[in-house]
Amino acid sequence: MFASSSLATLRKINAHRACAAGKGKVSSTLLAHGDKSSTHSLAFDQNTAIAEARGGYVGAIANMPGSSAPNGGDHPNRFSNEYVPMSEAPSSSVSTSPIAEAVSGSGAQAKRRPSPFSFFEWMVARRYLGATRSGRGVSLISMIAFGGIMLAVAVLIVVMAVMQGFRAKLLDQLLGLNGHVFVEAFEPITDHDRLAARLSAIPAVKNAAPVIQAPVYITSSSGETGAVVVGISKENLLAREVLTLPGAIRSGDYDSFQSAPDKPDEVIIGTGLSYRLGVRAGDFVQLISGKGAETAFGPTITKKNYRVGAVYSVDNSEFDGLYIFMPLDQAQLFFRYGAGVQKIEMRVDDPDRIDPVLAQIDQAAQGYTVRDWRQIHGAFFNALKIERGMVRIILSLIVAVAALNIITGLIMLVKDKTGDIAVLRTMGATKGAIMRIFFISGSAIGILGTLAGVLLGVVFTYNIAGIERFLSDQLNIDLFSSQIYFFSEVPAEVQVVETVFIVGWALLMSVLSTLYPSWRAAELDPVEALRYE
Repeated sequence: MFASSSLATLRKINAHRACAAGKGKVSSTLLAHGDKSSTHSLAFDQNTAIAEARGGYVGAIANMPGSSAPNGGDHPNRFSNEYVPMSEAPSSSVSTSPIAEAVSGSGAQAKRRPSPFSFFEWMVARRYLGATRSGRGVSLISMIAFGGIMLAVAVLIVVMAVMQGFRAKLLDQLLGLNGHVFVEAFEPITDHDRLAARLSAIPAVKNAAPVIQAPVYITSSSGETGAVVVGISKENLLAREVLTLPGAIRSGDYDSFQSAPDKPDEVIIGTGLSYRLGVRAGDFVQLISGKGAETAFGPTITKKNYRVGAVYSVDNSEFDGLYIFMPLDQAQLFFRYGAGVQKIEMRVDDPDRIDPVLAQIDQAAQGYTVRDWRQIHGAFFNALKIERGMVRIILSLIVAVAALNIITGLIMLVKDKTGDIAVLRTMGATKGAIMRIFFISGSAIGILGTLAGVLLGVVFTYNIAGIERFLSDQLNIDLFSSQIYFFSEVPAEVQVVETVFIVGWALLMSVLSTLYPSWRAAELDPVEALRYE
């Protein structure tokens, strides 16, 4: 503080300091005026002047003690450098500006403080989110934080959708081409018709098919390879939906898939075998099996020529190049099973929830071995499940790292807005209000970034097959080879539960990232902040 000799001098100093405050150079002082008979003082809250010179409303004028003071007494802190916020000053000694009233709620029309997350806090948070010289647009650090959250969320959604798509499509093809539950025996099952009828009576069982399955060696005039023959009746073959989908039959048809005295025996092969052997519908192939007639020197080799009745495709290179379908009666003759079969394959309503059905199947197939698809292919799908869980954890950490950009941006913002924070505190803003202002700024980045990431991830996922084809054409590289990944195109499936988890995790990390910078801003000391302003 310092003293002036006249009221006119005081007014000149006030005018000079108000101009200087517009450039950010006014310091907090207390002015007083006195003469021989009495001491007169004038307390001037320059913190309000600073805010008003930056675009506010001309603010608080303190009282003169003595006869000119409304309360007839001195200012409670007239000769002290101690900081007294306007919200703590006596209402009779300070008249507040409209801005101060909006902050502290102590104006004539306000009888209580504004509620948390008021319009004023949202307004200031929006301006700080921009933090540009012109006051328009968004600052670079906010854009970087927004982009980091958006890309991390989008990548996590796309990767998890692709992994889920792989599992779902592979499971559909595997279970669509094979059975879900298998009833087997060490010897050929001769009463398979009655057993199949008994199993089909179980409500959850859609189909029970007697089957013979054995490996063979298949040759043609153009090539040779190994394969697996599945002997099944025509009725049960058509019950496998994956073989009756539009486009599943590439050439030929199922009409002649049955034994007839006046027709050659036929088999159905996949496109993989067709390309490898160089055959198509109507051509002949030779099957060779080691399960021939028993002799003194061991089993003989069985050979027989078959006509290719149809060529199928289930969009899986492994299955298309492995399975051969043969009429059941022809398989019984070729593999010397007589009237028996190797096993009964059943298809149930929900393969993922098969446990309740197994108990009924065990009871209906007493004396036989019962296995389900999880025991046969369980190791493969368990590996997929573990891999999916690890990828989720790793990519979730990427989202957490992206959220650290919010901490960096808010800390820089707090340092840049130190003077403004001090002014708001001087005008009566509470620590909670300051904390909420910066909390809103940081959370807005996280929320908007998460929503943009969800939109980008979902759009990318639903167009991933077209994007892969476009990049493959442009780069002249097969980015998704069916020989490696089994599928003709990238499978992807967006799960609502998975997406909700990703959104919740991103929002949680965004909110947590705002707490420390917001607390630092709220704990800022206004006196220290304005000392060198």
